[in-house]
Amino acid sequence: MKVRLLIFTILIPGFVTGYIPYILSGGTQYIDLGYLKYAGLLSVFTGILFYLRSAKSFLLNGKGTPAIWFTKKLKFLIGEEPFEMVSTGLYKYSRNPMYLGIILIIIGEAVYFESENILIYSILLAVFFHLGVVFLEEPHLQRKFGAEYNEYLGKTPRWFGIPKN
Repeated sequence: MKVRLLIFTILIPGFVTGYIPYILSGGTQYIDLGYLKYAGLLSVFTGILFYLRSAKSFLLNGKGTPAIWFTKKLKFLIGEEPFEMVSTGLYKYSRNPMYLGIILIIIGEAVYFESENILIYSILLAVFFHLGVVFLEEPHLQRKFGAEYNEYLGKTPRWFGIPKN
C-alpha cells in the first residue's frame, strides 16, 4: 500500500504541482515581488505538509490511498480510495485538506517564481477542485458512508475552519 501511495503521489500531485507549473513558468508574465517572493516557499512547505499528513491519514486510518473512486481500474498501480471514513487529524478542520495542500503548493510556486500564469492556473485548479468536490466527491461519499458522512458534513468545514460541535 505504501508503494502505491508513493506512485500515486508522483503521478498525480507530482504532475499537478510539478510538471504543469514548470511548463507554465516558461515564457510567462512576471510579477516583481522582490524579497516577498520567498513567502511563497512557506506556502509550498505548508502545502506539502498538508498533503503528506492527509495521505498518511488515508493510509493509516482509511486503509487506502488518495485514489479517487472512479480510478478503480488503476488500483493495481495507485491503490484504492480509503475503505474507512477519515475524519481525524487535518480532516477534523477540513473535509479536503489534501486539495487545500495542493492549492497552497501551487500558489506558493506562483509567488516564488513570480508567475502570473501559475497564479491563474492555481485559481482555475481551485475552481475545478471545488466543483469536483461538490458535484462528484461529496455525493459519492454520502452514498458510501451514509449517516456517518452526513454528520461529518454538518460539523466539518469543506475547506478550512473550526469544526462545529
